Amino acid sequence: MAVLITAPVVTGETPTPEPALADVVEAGGASADAPRRPGVAAPEGPLPTVGMAPYVDLTTPPLPTMTDMADATGHADVVLAFVLAGADGSCAPTWGGTTPLADPAVMARVAGLKSRGGTVTVSSGGALGDYLEKACPDAPSLARAYGAALDAVGTDHLDVDVETDSGREVSSRRIAEALALLQRERGTRVTLTVQIDGVSEGMSADAVDLVREATTAGVAARVNLMVMNFSYEGAWADAMTGAARTAVGQLEALWPGSDPVDVRRRTGITFMLGRNDMDMTTTPEDAQAVVEDARGNGYGGVGFWALARDNGSCPGTEDETDDCSGIEQEPWAFTRIAQGFTAPR
Repeated sequence: MAVLITAPVVTGETPTPEPALADVVEAGGASADAPRRPGVAAPEGPLPTVGMAPYVDLTTPPLPTMTDMADATGHADVVLAFVLAGADGSCAPTWGGTTPLADPAVMARVAGLKSRGGTVTVSSGGALGDYLEKACPDAPSLARAYGAALDAVGTDHLDVDVETDSGREVSSRRIAEALALLQRERGTRVTLTVQIDGVSEGMSADAVDLVREATTAGVAARVNLMVMNFSYEGAWADAMTGAARTAVGQLEALWPGSDPVDVRRRTGITFMLGRNDMDMTTTPEDAQAVVEDARGNGYGGVGFWALARDNGSCPGTEDETDDCSGIEQEPWAFTRIAQGFTAPR
């Protein structure tokens, strides 16, 4: 996930929010009898059902023992990251470009989560390595590669995390057509994890293009906003929630035929806990603000990067690390905060 984005410095002012989901429903704004809005609507189809799931980095050893989280917090839903092209750059899916899909250690951890009632999502892409989306020459081959990764862990939920800030060139149309094939043939639930350029910028141009292509191809999807690693001024919590609201406005413009309540239901938000790699720090208080904002505005999901960092074993570190947050915190503090997103009201 560790995205490096160069964006203009912005004010950090939070755009005026749309009414919260509960307020819209109470006011009668979301009704099955409401007239259809003019313009393109978000495609209908199977959408992700998981409300909160942290990312698990399978590309950086040691492999996290995911059941520790489940045993400590009762939460067992995760996103497995990342599926990449084969070591030879082929259209053959692997974990991180090196580990076979059916690696026994990965399979044992997935089985442990499922035995505790958990679900897994497969994530393709990320910030490093050779993309399947580039290695596979056409939509059918990419769809088959995606399907093989889903089958390996027994899930119907695919997260596509295309990060183009490091000079990658991928075909948004090829991705969209592959996802349409998967959804039509297998009923796959799709998340598009996209880059955020800033509070006033919202989604990157490439992210907007991917959502537009997926819409044209008829792919029903949740759009997961990576509110991390962009320049800002002011409070970091306000920057994250403000950038998300700007992005929601972009989605409303892409889907003018959809009720704003439905647009927010199709929106997810993912933050990077602790010390980030562009010198910002997400504290537990910041995370609480993001989760409360997402819940209050009716978003469909919350996540964070990454599970192995959710501990306080390296407080005061100057640089982002893979195995700790870099701040003082209790173990699983961010997991417990994010669980509040799906807690009963």
